[in-house]
Amino acid sequence: MHQHLPTRKPGQLLDFLRRNWEILLLVAIGLLLLLQLSSSGVVSPESIRYPLARWLLTALDTLRMVVVPLLLPLSVLLGGVMLFVPRRSRLRRSLIDLFAIWYCIRILLDFLLINLLLFVPVPDHALLALQLVCFLPCLLLIWGWVYWRLDMIAISHGGKEMFRFNTAAPSETKVYDYFLASFNSVLSPTLSGFTGQTRFARTLIFLHGIMIWNVMALILTRAIGSISVVK
Repeated sequence: MHQHLPTRKPGQLLDFLRRNWEILLLVAIGLLLLLQLSSSGVVSPESIRYPLARWLLTALDTLRMVVVPLLLPLSVLLGGVMLFVPRRSRLRRSLIDLFAIWYCIRILLDFLLINLLLFVPVPDHALLALQLVCFLPCLLLIWGWVYWRLDMIAISHGGKEMFRFNTAAPSETKVYDYFLASFNSVLSPTLSGFTGQTRFARTLIFLHGIMIWNVMALILTRAIGSISVVK
């Protein structure tokens, strides 16, 4: 007699992705930030005369050398726990939000630092350009999550959506649409088809556009700097 091994159906994989997409998203952002952090040692804090830039770079060095080795095993453990906690559990929701807020703070500090480093002589423009290339998808992904999460919070409190998609009815809006709107900011500074329903929402979209185009300009600046060094 032949023994039939259990096989996973495509529907089971889709259910797993629907249930755990936020965890997988945070893992992807964490890996990109870790890769970016590993290249932050190209500039020594002692070589910077600007106090804020020196403090941020020193903080990143501490993060890379001390905090990450301690938090990485804990993050892996909590990530594994969240995979098996019921989807509607308050603990699971709180842990996901906590990790996402931590990444938002990290990304904001990195954003300030990469702008301050523009005024600092650096030995390797190509490495910093690679660092910015890793940073851009982190920024796009976290903004997509922020848009979606704020909408879910607004709806859960009995209100209406904070953001409106001109191409779809509110009932037809999916998680994918928020990330598509975020990634569209690379091509369109006005996020056409995606608008804020409140003053706060419109301000967020405005800040999002500034950050994305700022990072793209820095990537171009570093790329030109690396070409100039080669010549």
